[in-house]
Formats: sequence, C-alpha cells, structure tokens
Amino acid sequence: MALLSALPRLLSWSLVQAVTLPDTIIARTIPDRGILEWTSGILQIVVLLLAVGALVAFILLLAGLREGVKKLNATLERLTTDTRPMLANANAMVGDAREMVASVRRNVDTMSNAAGKIGDTILDAAEVTAQRVDEVNAVLDVIQDELEETAITAVSAIRGVRLGADELLSRVPSGRRKRRD
Repeated sequence: MALLSALPRLLSWSLVQAVTLPDTIIARTIPDRGILEWTSGILQIVVLLLAVGALVAFILLLAGLREGVKKLNATLERLTTDTRPMLANANAMVGDAREMVASVRRNVDTMSNAAGKIGDTILDAAEVTAQRVDEVNAVLDVIQDELEETAITAVSAIRGVRLGADELLSRVPSGRRKRRD
C-alpha cells in the first residue's frame, strides 16, 4: 500500500525530469589520425607480440631447464648410489694404508734406534780398540827399543869375545893352535 501511495509522486518526479532536461545530442569530433599515430599503434602491437613471444620462449626455456635439472638429479642420484660402495671401500683402504704407514713408521723408528745404538756400540768398541792398539804399539816400541839395545849389546859382546879370543889365540904359540876351517 505504501507503494501505491508513493507511485503518483514518483511519476510526477520523472515527468518533471523529462520536462526539465533538454534533448540535446552532444557530438564530439575525432581528429584524423596521422601516420605517426598509426605507426606508434602498430609498434605497440608488435612490441606486445614480441613480449608475449619472449614470455612464451622464457616459459619453454624454464620448462626445458626443469627437465634438465630433473635428469641431472636422477643421474646424480644414480651415481651416488653406484659410488657409495666404492667410497666405503676407498675409506677402508685409506684406513688400512694409514695403519700400514704407522706400522712402517714404528718399524723405521725401531730400526733407526737400533742402528743408532749399534753405531754407538761400534764407536765405543772402535775407541777401546784404538786405545788398545795404541797401548800395544807403545809396548812394541818399548820391546823394539829393548831388542835393539839387547841385540847391540849381544853383538858387541860377541864381537868383544871374538876379539878377545883372537887376542888370546894370537898369544898362544902357533903349534898349539887348532885350525878352524
């Protein structure tokens, strides 16, 4: 009901509006486009198409790159799986090599120490031997001096005896001399 009572007022207002607004057509003139505007529009379309093409190429490049990364990951995973036992064996070999080097180093140290001790012993023995040789040389020098003196004394004594015997024999008459031939 309220709508019916409001209807005459609405109608009168629309009529008032129709009467008060003039029926005027407003026309705008569009200026003619020049060659520069046409070229600019075409270039904008071309740039847009190039940008869309570049975007499509970039998307295709990323898709190819993604496939390449997937293949690379698969290859790396396969290589990791294949090389894991080899790495374990290599680590074991390196551990064994370290043990061998340590053992060789201990043996070399032992041999070096033994060689040092043997060298010290040999040097000590050489010193003792050199001292004894010097002592023996001193004794031999004394003996040689004594033998030379004894030999000279003996030769002198023999010569004296001989000279004395010759002297005695020269005093004995010649008939009593026995001949020594």
